[in-house]
Amino acid sequence: MNNKPDKLMPSLYGGLLIATLWAVPGLNFINCLCCAGVLLGGFLSVLLYQKDFIPESEPMTMNDCVQLGIYAGVIASIAAVVIQILVTLVFGDVAIEMMMRLVERMNVEMPPEFYELIEQAKEGEPNIFGAILSVFVYIIPNTLFSVLGTLIGWHVFKPKT
Repeated sequence: MNNKPDKLMPSLYGGLLIATLWAVPGLNFINCLCCAGVLLGGFLSVLLYQKDFIPESEPMTMNDCVQLGIYAGVIASIAAVVIQILVTLVFGDVAIEMMMRLVERMNVEMPPEFYELIEQAKEGEPNIFGAILSVFVYIIPNTLFSVLGTLIGWHVFKPKT
């Protein structure tokens, strides 16, 4: 029997999809639906992985899918921070502007401290400490929901016995 296909490329594509849906303002609202973007990235990893199998390969296992989910979650966490930094540098802090417009449309009276915090956040520049902290904060939900997405993919694409 031949070895199984490489897990890096399917995990990379799934992780980049997760990162894009996580980091791009506006697109990130899809994750409000039970982390649907992260689940989709995990599912995509399994879809791409199972397409690389040939008849002589060992069958895909659930452990393969869990590994794909872990890899995709870690890749997504790092890539999401990079994308967020690039979006912030190119377009400014779009997320804060969107939040401020939402608060204004709701006609809610916010305390002055809220507006002071927003102004401080606008003035802050991306820094390495914040980026590293963000990676570690993102790893947990990205990995958990990516693994869940790969397990859903496993049940869809598992070998028929």
